[in-house]
Amino acid sequence: MKVEFSKGNKKLPKSTYILNVGSALDCPSEKLGLCPVAKECYAKKAERQYATVKPYRDRQRAVFDDVSAMDIATAIIEAKRRSRTPMTKFRFSEAGDFADQADVDKMANVCEILSNEGFKCYGYTARTDLDLSRLILVAGVMISNNLNRKKWMDQGANRFDQVNKFSGKRLRCVADCTICDLCSRMRGKVIEVEKH
Repeated sequence: MKVEFSKGNKKLPKSTYILNVGSALDCPSEKLGLCPVAKECYAKKAERQYATVKPYRDRQRAVFDDVSAMDIATAIIEAKRRSRTPMTKFRFSEAGDFADQADVDKMANVCEILSNEGFKCYGYTARTDLDLSRLILVAGVMISNNLNRKKWMDQGANRFDQVNKFSGKRLRCVADCTICDLCSRMRGKVIEVEKH
């Protein structure tokens, strides 16, 4: 199976590879009631609006299930070597979320290999019911709910907090990773994102 990943998008710079572990419309976190922003999920909008997006993310899920962490990382490293753009980051789970602990452990393996190759790895999860320890060691992890919040933030996860209006007391998400790298650079912080 071919490992499919993208290279930047409207919000992420072209120097970032993106790999989802599923689609937003099939998100395990929503089904478990762990996602506080399920109704406002921007990743669902793309899947509903563009006919090719959900099938692409479903293929990414199938590959994540069937291909080893080493083969996923190797495909990304080889793409980096061929790229004219200097590739510096790897973003996981822009849409969807981990289905189980095996997914988290596999992504930790992918990120460990990529980190050793100079990638800055980071991503999002609402699966704060799973053990994120190894993943946090090798990647910046953004969490979005309060389940085990202190535990994961003490280990270095960022809390991504959706607000109606910025408080002025915390870091702010500018909703454009082409000009900001808070999520991949900061650890153990609360980052506010305005509803959009």
